[in-house]
Amino acid sequence: MRPDRLFLTALALALGLGCAVILLPFLPAMLWAAILVFCLWPLYVRACVHLRPTVAALAITLILAVLLLVPLVHLGLVAATEARNSQGWVTDVIRNGLPPAPGFLQKIPVVGGLLTDFWNNSADDLGGLVNSAQPVIGSVAHTGIRLLVHISHGLVETVVALLFAFLFFLSGAQMVERIRLVLARVINPATLEELFNLVAATVRGVVIGILGTAAFQGILYAVGFMLAKAPHALILAVIAGLVSIVPAGAVVVYVPLCLYLIASSHLVIGILLAIYCFVVVGGADSVLRPWLISRGASLPYSVTLIGVLGGALAFGALGIFLGPVLLALGIAVAEEFAGQPRGTWRQP
Repeated sequence: MRPDRLFLTALALALGLGCAVILLPFLPAMLWAAILVFCLWPLYVRACVHLRPTVAALAITLILAVLLLVPLVHLGLVAATEARNSQGWVTDVIRNGLPPAPGFLQKIPVVGGLLTDFWNNSADDLGGLVNSAQPVIGSVAHTGIRLLVHISHGLVETVVALLFAFLFFLSGAQMVERIRLVLARVINPATLEELFNLVAATVRGVVIGILGTAAFQGILYAVGFMLAKAPHALILAVIAGLVSIVPAGAVVVYVPLCLYLIASSHLVIGILLAIYCFVVVGGADSVLRPWLISRGASLPYSVTLIGVLGGALAFGALGIFLGPVLLALGIAVAEEFAGQPRGTWRQP
């Protein structure tokens, strides 16, 4: 290689590395913004028919801000309130001692008697209980602090992602075209177009299939929890909808809630809520999720599910989208390398 070409190559690599280092702290927010803009791009195009592009982008971004930030702020306020109430309750217990075990504790199936005896025995020896529970109290306090830190970090990252979303709405089309021009220098244009379409279809399938189903389940859980008059029904429904990204993940929310209702002398309501969550909401998941994914993603449902779960474990919430996309691109590259027709190994 000629010295001038070698120098230009080294300079290009150094510049690329420098740009990557600068953008790396913003990479998660930029990826979230790109996903939001991709999903809402048809809405933005329609809005631009009646509004100026800047006004349309600002309006959609503000609506997103309300939908995303209000639940996070509410969750933070509830967590702070519960922490303050718990601190007052603990202080009162240390000063005045534990009250007798509440009646509902005895009614909890299997372990109710053991919990009642433990409560009453601990009331007689509060000092020993506090000393023995110090590691647990410290662990719970540390977990609460970490939760508040994560909520604060989520708020900041959401604001940054919304800012990038506004910018991507205005210049997204130009950015995609420039990325195409750069990649076309190293990838065959036909293959590049196929990969772009594959990424778009996979993200669309995950958004519609996984998150759409989870959102629908969250609505169903909210209806059931509110009819059952469960405490903090909306917050529990939001949590149940989020963990519904994993099939049957919401059992960690509604099973303890149903047991709590049964132990609180609401036997019929607890049983009916359990049946509703398992049969109605679970049945909707079994039917709706595969159908929606098959309409969008270019992958079988099993591969998409593996990508969602593996991506979430590897990259967190952002991995829900990255996992299936990386698997789809990997399979597409393997097809190309093996000389197979495009899509042969990706048939649903």
